[in-house]
Amino acid sequence: MSVILEFQNVSKHYRVGGQDVPALRDVDLKVNTGEVFGIVGRSGAGKSTLIRLVNALERPDGGKVLVDGADVTAMSGTALRSLRQKIGMIFQHFNLLSSRTVTQNIAFPLRIAGQTDNAGIRRRVAALIDRVGLNEHAHKYPAQLSGGQKQRVGIARALATGPRILLCDEATSALDPQTTQSVLRLLNEINRELELTIVLITHEMQVIRTLCDRVAVLDAGAIVETGKVADVFLHPVHPVSRRFVSESGDLDEAHLRAAFDHVAGRLVRLTFRGDAVYEPMLGKVAREYGVDFCIVSGHIDRIGNTPCGQMVMGLTGTRVDDALAQIRREGVTVEALR
Repeated sequence: MSVILEFQNVSKHYRVGGQDVPALRDVDLKVNTGEVFGIVGRSGAGKSTLIRLVNALERPDGGKVLVDGADVTAMSGTALRSLRQKIGMIFQHFNLLSSRTVTQNIAFPLRIAGQTDNAGIRRRVAALIDRVGLNEHAHKYPAQLSGGQKQRVGIARALATGPRILLCDEATSALDPQTTQSVLRLLNEINRELELTIVLITHEMQVIRTLCDRVAVLDAGAIVETGKVADVFLHPVHPVSRRFVSESGDLDEAHLRAAFDHVAGRLVRLTFRGDAVYEPMLGKVAREYGVDFCIVSGHIDRIGNTPCGQMVMGLTGTRVDDALAQIRREGVTVEALR
């Protein structure tokens, strides 16, 4: 898989009160062509600064940002304008032109890019309006639209010039949960249909869980963990990642030990992925090895398109080790909590 976006030892500082305050520190990151890559972090972690480096809305103090192998940090003038046509961006608060209709907002980047074929622009805009499901709203102004409709206009506008990369800056943070899911489904469809690379920044782990293939966790300007979304969700390594996962609804290890201290026997956490989620495994293992189990916590969900499940359980009996070995052979990850 080819790399379309790369950060090489990137740093960025801002001058605040006469002092240099670091926004990004030695960031190394690669984004593959066609994937949805999430960057998650608290407010002030450096997410927006990082994403604004991609189209040179900000310039790094050190390091390089490469798009398709070309050094963005060295670009200016015509080269930079050409690059920006390959990079679409959607914003948290939509950034639509209030005095222009839906059609005119979507056409705006095409005219800025110097296109003069009015018939071609109309065809392109009409196709985009249809793709984002706004045919009935083509001639309305932003004030006449809901938040979800405004963001769909923003998505269509970002796609107008046929970009290879779509940057999403907290694109769902201003939306209610139902509208958020609708917008995420649209972005997922666009990613698959157009093989468009999407880089999404957010502070919401549920957004990462739903849409992204891989994720980087950003804390105080530094990348503290990177990996496949399922790996980071199911087995977070860094304390910051663990806090994000815990806040998304899963208890971390310390809480589990405290909450289930009264459970008899061996306390373990099982992680199931793919087909193993649906296998009637535990009952068979219990009968074969003569162990009893008590399920004290568990859930089944989907991370992207992959069914996943985690379960915390206590096991008692004389052959617990044999039972756990069999569970591992079935492709289930076993973690000892006690």
